[in-house]
Amino acid sequence: MRTLILVSALVVAGPALAATIAKPVEVSQCSRDLASVDRSFAAAMIDLQRNGDPAKRCSAWRRHIDVMQKASVVFSRCTAPDAREGAVSQMKGSIADFQAMISQAQCP
Repeated sequence: MRTLILVSALVVAGPALAATIAKPVEVSQCSRDLASVDRSFAAAMIDLQRNGDPAKRCSAWRRHIDVMQKASVVFSRCTAPDAREGAVSQMKGSIADFQAMISQAQCP
């Protein structure tokens, strides 16, 4: 289970690291937003690692979903058209995976 969480977090962070900027006008804002996404993913990974305890992991999973949802918006706006669909699709898939884990764990 812990391995799944770490692998999911690493997979999700990939698009942020590899994203290309879509519009020159938004380059500086997108650069800041993508850097913020990277920091958020790093913090979420630490949160997931620290909160393996069943009582805390549900909230860590929910926080990670929140990070991924916000990242999806940034990827939609800031990635080049050829990379956008893959990045957003990957994010939606990872969100669904974490939601399934929350459901399976019967989180309150």
